[in-house]
Amino acid sequence: MTHREVADLPSDLAVLGDRTRFQLGDPSPSSSVIQMEDYRRPGLPAEAYTRSQYLDQERKTVFTRYWICVGLASDVPNPGDAYPTDIAGMPIVLVRDRLGTLRAFHNICSHRGLQLVAKPCNTRGHIRCPYHSWTYRADGSLKSTPHFGGYYKDSYDGFDRDSKGLQAIRCDQWLDMVFVNLSGDAPPLEDYLQPVRDRWADYDLGLLRRESREVTLQCDANWKLAVENFSESYHLNWVHPALNSCSRMEDHFSFEIRAPHVGQGSLRYRRGQINGKTLPTFPGLGASNKQTVAEYITVFPNLMLGVHPDYFLMFLVNPLSPSKTRERMLFYFVGDEAMTPETETLRHLPIDLWTETNDEDIEMIERMQVGRQSPRFDGGCFSPALEKPVYLFQQAIAQAVDNPS
Repeated sequence: MTHREVADLPSDLAVLGDRTRFQLGDPSPSSSVIQMEDYRRPGLPAEAYTRSQYLDQERKTVFTRYWICVGLASDVPNPGDAYPTDIAGMPIVLVRDRLGTLRAFHNICSHRGLQLVAKPCNTRGHIRCPYHSWTYRADGSLKSTPHFGGYYKDSYDGFDRDSKGLQAIRCDQWLDMVFVNLSGDAPPLEDYLQPVRDRWADYDLGLLRRESREVTLQCDANWKLAVENFSESYHLNWVHPALNSCSRMEDHFSFEIRAPHVGQGSLRYRRGQINGKTLPTFPGLGASNKQTVAEYITVFPNLMLGVHPDYFLMFLVNPLSPSKTRERMLFYFVGDEAMTPETETLRHLPIDLWTETNDEDIEMIERMQVGRQSPRFDGGCFSPALEKPVYLFQQAIAQAVDNPS
């Protein structure tokens, strides 16, 4: 998107206006410090949640320039596996080649643009277009184009086969999470995630084991409302009575983490018990006084992570339209001992709690979406004590959309 296109955005799509900004990725902790009076200014306008034009700009900026989690390495565990996914409506396929290398491609045939992989499968080393049978190797190179030059003639003079392979997407992995950068020019993923890795250095995340049960759902609300809801605990008293009984609103805190990521946590996490038994916990938490601490980080823009003494949460939010969102929630537990049949009911305790909690949240964020249809919605305001992460997240969205280059 050019600077001219930014200037041509309607004024009602202006982002946060004349207020404090910060440089995305600025390593200085003070870069994300917002003066208290800024919280009294309105946030993103209603059009940022309701207009297709705004989502289009987010596709070109937020979901193109940054590292975006699109799936899991465990979605493609074996050579030849292919996993179709998408982000903000842009089709992607993850592929494990015969040497075990994880790759990402735009999920379209170079011939006529057909979606190549429609459901998870094993390609046996070749991805074939079902429309005209163009076939690609797992490394993305074009293998065959039957009859393309005429009957029983697979080519013609001047046809550049090498330029018609699958369009690769820069991808990388952290833990089980697979990230892509569509623009190809973001800083290394390791640098982007360094604030998260530093914050959680006391946890041996290499012990994490994926639970086969996961939760997927759709809601009739803008994707940003789901992220904002995850980033604050102000609503716990009134929306989540079961959660608030074991982790009260007043037990929560927010913490500084390098922009554009935001974080909050709870000081009173309590592990689930059945007949006096509990799940294994990360080793060494006693030395760091984290046996009862849970922390949650929103990895900008749409990945929410939670670390607890006995499990790890991954929550992926994907916009389908300005007012419809798909959510995928996954759980990881600590070590092989946590994954036995005997501990299954214990593993299901946090999954059931988060499912119930998410169901309660959905009604609220869907009603917030309805509220943004009102001509009197002016962006709202923020509690300086309890909604700072929401404010910072909106600032990051605003800056990304307003500064596309």
